[in-house]
Amino acid sequence: MKILFAASEVYPLIKTGGLADVAGALPVALRKKGHDVKLIMPAYQGILEKVAPIQKSINLGNPFGVGDLLLLETHIPENDTPIWLLQCQALYERDDGPYVDNNGIDFEDNHIRFAALSWAAATLARHGHLMNWQADILHLNDWQTGFAAAYLESWKAEHIPVVTTVHNLRYNGSFDMNQFSSMQLSPDLLTMHGMEFYGRFSGLKAGLVYADAVTTVSPTYAKEILTPEYGDGLDGVLRSMKDKLVGILNGVDYDQWSPDKDTLITHNYGIKTLSQKQTNKLALLQENGLSEDLNQPVFGIVSRLTEQKGLDLVLQVMPSILEKGARLILLGSGDKYLENQYLELQKNYPTQVSVRIGYFEDYSHRLQAGIDALLIPSRFEPCGLTQLYALKYGTLPVVRQTGGLADTVFEEGEKSNGFVFQSANAESLQAAMERTIKCFHETHNWQEKQKNAMSYDYSWEAVTEQWTQLYESLIRP
Repeated sequence: MKILFAASEVYPLIKTGGLADVAGALPVALRKKGHDVKLIMPAYQGILEKVAPIQKSINLGNPFGVGDLLLLETHIPENDTPIWLLQCQALYERDDGPYVDNNGIDFEDNHIRFAALSWAAATLARHGHLMNWQADILHLNDWQTGFAAAYLESWKAEHIPVVTTVHNLRYNGSFDMNQFSSMQLSPDLLTMHGMEFYGRFSGLKAGLVYADAVTTVSPTYAKEILTPEYGDGLDGVLRSMKDKLVGILNGVDYDQWSPDKDTLITHNYGIKTLSQKQTNKLALLQENGLSEDLNQPVFGIVSRLTEQKGLDLVLQVMPSILEKGARLILLGSGDKYLENQYLELQKNYPTQVSVRIGYFEDYSHRLQAGIDALLIPSRFEPCGLTQLYALKYGTLPVVRQTGGLADTVFEEGEKSNGFVFQSANAESLQAAMERTIKCFHETHNWQEKQKNAMSYDYSWEAVTEQWTQLYESLIRP
């Protein structure tokens, strides 16, 4: 099958979250199965330096009045995946991040920036002759590409099946109605059953209502978003289309995330050489100037610092946990209040707490290999990738039972691989962390859990068949 995969970020070119990991790995896994997959993504500043020389370019014109849209054909050197980069200096060449400025504020023209990406994806899907390649499937990801489904609907195009994947429903890409006139879309789409969203218009809702299939990144999250608690105002829409909604768990690229071959960690190890994990633990503690006692547990966090992730709960319980001799190593950024609170915790416990604000890929690997337990107390979690990485490194996740965390981490039974709590409150989290500490000191039980964790297979190869079946059902219903 020929699959056009549209995304606003792709690892290793640019990454702000799990979407980039998925967009960087799922096309590679599908290509290994013999499918012809091509990516489309904006040519943000600095991206051209990370790809192979441009093989071909075409000018798509100036549909939004902000400058010509150029489509550049190249490939990603690390995995040879073909990619089309959409170049428009006025839209994408900025010193800041892909979505927000240096103050964390959304760019005012995000509706046009991602309308252009969506328009280009829809144009390619409809007019394959432009690049001598006609897609069988258009696969959209999150609100930034959801408008593509609306363009195809608006053009009354000859039908090409559209799949929309929701990585996080909370980010719905909604904008003021007074911005709609610049979108080059038919106002006929602005209905309750179209892309209108509580008096605004939404890229994600467009991607949902005009898609042939909608997927989420875990089976449990696919059920949760049908409820008002998790539906973020879209639960009614999703309930009306639940026959075309399916949850497919994200996978992991074990070429990148496996302690036996990871070139970014201090010392390689595997399930049969688990004791070598201690070498990584000691190196991580030394790197951060923390107490080097290997007989006490080290908790870790690799996360966006947001209320969604439940990291305010960690702040409430951490002083009592630290008093038991544990340590905490955090890597993340986000909410300025949470950033400052964690920096204050580090100041108060300088030999037990290390905080790095930002995201550093190399360091995240060393952190996963060096900590004992990973904290993910999320209020909701569509899939979560960090717990999947942690499992392979023999790092036991401590998670709230929600979304993809509920699908992948289990405290009870023969295949127990972590620690789970139910309620999003400090008491439940503290009880789970205390169970973690207790188990850590029961060396045999801890090691059994580690071996269980490392034996799970959450590789992309294991889930690619589900994607193939979904695509085929849309092409040959």
